[in-house]
Amino acid sequence: MTRKSLRRSALFTGLFLAGLLGPAASQSLQRLSLQGSGAALFPTTEDPNFESETRLGYEVQARYTFSRFSIGAGYQRSTVFSSPDLNLALSLGFVEPRYVVAAGSTLAFYLAGRLGAGKLVCSDACLARETNLSYGGGGGVLIKLSRRVSGDLGAQYFQVSGDVSSGFGMLRAGLSIGL
Repeated sequence: MTRKSLRRSALFTGLFLAGLLGPAASQSLQRLSLQGSGAALFPTTEDPNFESETRLGYEVQARYTFSRFSIGAGYQRSTVFSSPDLNLALSLGFVEPRYVVAAGSTLAFYLAGRLGAGKLVCSDACLARETNLSYGGGGGVLIKLSRRVSGDLGAQYFQVSGDVSSGFGMLRAGLSIGL
C-alpha cells in the first residue's frame, strides 16, 4: 500500500468513525438557527479589464442541524470586480451542507460544500443577463459562545460560471443564533 493511499484510508476511516459518534457538542443545541456573516473575497485569476483586489461581501442563511450534519439555505452578496466605470457584484442563493469532523465542548471543525445560482448586479447598464452557477467547498470552526449563540470562522473556494467565469477564495466571520 502506498503512503498516499494509506493516508486516504486513514482519513476516510476517521471520518466514518466520527460520523458514528453522537451530536457535536459545540454546534447549536437547537435544530434551527439563523446565521449572518461578513466576508472577504480574493479573486484567483487576474482580469486585465478589472481591478482584481480583495473585495467585501456578506451572507445570511438559515440552518437545520441533525447530529453532525447540517444543511443551510441562504443568500450571498459579494463585490467581485471593480473598475473606475463599473462595479460588479454577485447576488446568489445557495445551499450549503456541512459535516462536523471533530468537536469538543466549545469548538467544532467542519467541512462544507456549496451550490448556488444567481445574477451579476452592475452599477451601470451592462450585458450581464445570464444566470451564474457557483459551486465550491471549504471548512471552518464553530465556537460555542452560549447555549444559543456560536461564532463561525470559515474559508472556502468557489467557482462561478456564467457572465464572469472565475474562481474566488473567501474568508468569512459570523454569528449563528439558535431558535
